[in-house]
Amino acid sequence: MTSAVKKSTKSTKRRYIFLLAAVVLVTAGWSAAWVYGRSVLADQLDLQLTRMAGAGLVVSCADLAIRGYPFRYEVSCTDMRSRDRDGTAASLGGLHAVALVYNPRHVIFEAKTPAALISPMTGVSGNIAWETGRASLKFRENALGELNAVVRKPEAAIENAVSAGVFSAEKAEVHIREAPDLAGALDGYVSIDALKLVSLPDLLDTVDLRGSIRIVGGTVLLAGADLATLVRMNGEDLPVRLDLLEASMGSSSVSSSGEILVHGDGTLSGSVALTLGNATALLQSLKPLFPPKDQTFALLESFIGSLKTAQSADGVALITLPVKIDRGAASVGFMPLGRIPALFPAGM
Repeated sequence: MTSAVKKSTKSTKRRYIFLLAAVVLVTAGWSAAWVYGRSVLADQLDLQLTRMAGAGLVVSCADLAIRGYPFRYEVSCTDMRSRDRDGTAASLGGLHAVALVYNPRHVIFEAKTPAALISPMTGVSGNIAWETGRASLKFRENALGELNAVVRKPEAAIENAVSAGVFSAEKAEVHIREAPDLAGALDGYVSIDALKLVSLPDLLDTVDLRGSIRIVGGTVLLAGADLATLVRMNGEDLPVRLDLLEASMGSSSVSSSGEILVHGDGTLSGSVALTLGNATALLQSLKPLFPPKDQTFALLESFIGSLKTAQSADGVALITLPVKIDRGAASVGFMPLGRIPALFPAGM
């Protein structure tokens, strides 16, 4: 073997040794960084649970574990339970959260069925199951920046002191984010596809629901403030823009939009435009909801028959009504439509 070949062989071995050493160092450094990040995450989880307990919300989660080495952090637990200071209790079959090491502010959550809720103050209790429930959360420096959640094939059994019902749907979605065109404003969107009242089989048609709102200054909700606090911050009257609230049933629909105020006692006031599409067919679809001897259905049928209709571009008969809401009491002119429940208890 010539001296040139020996030098080349030694040089090649040296490069392999350097490369192997670099790999070992990078792996060791990455492992140390992952372990350190895991300890920081564990400390933060303990801190947040302690803070929530101090605020009156006690949360427990069995079999809490942090895994995912080397490129993810995966936090999972089973039998998640919570209890608020007012006695409201909730449970969840389990929770699994995943974040990439190089993008820890974007967290994907998956909730395990079933879930349950009991609220002694409102008298509401319920059990919820689903096929899949996932959410994507993007965090900013000190607050949540964006939430996108999708639940497929949910089914809920809800009851209170006077009524009970079982509901199912194909899909439910919730999207919340800071408005891209107005700093500090919150945009919210919710949809429910093929909602069905299972406990009332005579109501054959399913309902598709859509809702979109904007709350000026509402991003404080993403930082952990509740709605009652936000209302107080706005002098006991919080303006909310209702861009759309729509329910579609077959060829019929009900939609509304307008400006609303949320008061300090949780009640609503404002003026909205209510549009009925194919109102006669809609009323007939809802007939199973009315008791057999109740005259309300006949009165509504007579009232709708007396209203003027217009034609939409696709031939749907439209009726538009100006609805006034005064501290929760909704009416069209002198005709009362009912009362909208308060969004939160007074003095909350």
